[in-house]
Amino acid sequence: MNTFHRLFTLLLSGALAWISSPALADVDIHDLLAEDKEVVVGYIEFPPVFFTNDEGKPEGYLIDLARMLLEKKKYSWRAVSRPTRRMAIELADGKIDLWIGLATLPEFTGATLVGDSIVARIELNAYWQGDKKIINRVEDLVGESVVLLHGFSYGGAISFLRDPVNRIRDCSAFNHAQAIGMLKVKRCDYLLNYDGPMRLELKKQPVQDLHRKRLSSLDARFVVSKKRDHAAMLLKDLEDALHELVAEGKWFLPP
Repeated sequence: MNTFHRLFTLLLSGALAWISSPALADVDIHDLLAEDKEVVVGYIEFPPVFFTNDEGKPEGYLIDLARMLLEKKKYSWRAVSRPTRRMAIELADGKIDLWIGLATLPEFTGATLVGDSIVARIELNAYWQGDKKIINRVEDLVGESVVLLHGFSYGGAISFLRDPVNRIRDCSAFNHAQAIGMLKVKRCDYLLNYDGPMRLELKKQPVQDLHRKRLSSLDARFVVSKKRDHAAMLLKDLEDALHELVAEGKWFLPP
């Protein structure tokens, strides 16, 4: 046997011994992949769903869900707060790996994998003061003035709301406090907002004679960037972990 063959045999024997060693036998290839790169979770300031607390840390019930799911499957992770549009762009570009929320943002088309499970349901309401026309659906806002939150897609309804044909005059607000303030001083007659953050803000600045009508319930799903390494595996792990949490009584899926 020449020197080359002898060296090759030694290397092959060493590799086979390493692969069959008890230490490696205890290592799941999934764990190696999971630990390869941390998962960057994107979120927006949308309490109580997700928000940055007074200590500068991410908080909220979908942040809690992300933590439980990712730690259950042994992923390292961190969460970053972004405005809605920037979050969507960074998810599509691969700077963010995971979003738990609406899957209808246009930036997601062709750039993401979307889970089958509805992990939470988020209610969209119309609000107004006093004796005004009751709004039962978005189409009832034709010809009206509406406070809209900057960067919100409203489950895809933003195109209708901004279409000049519908003669909807909008007051653009950059946060929930500003939106309620605009409604109180009658800058616009109606406000479109989500139930959770609206309830919290109304505790700080109540509005007299306020009426509310639910327009839709928006479904939150797992949205994973296709730029993420092993994106399909991450999505499957999230779905599996979700159902494990449900079976353990630690999470409840909407009906």
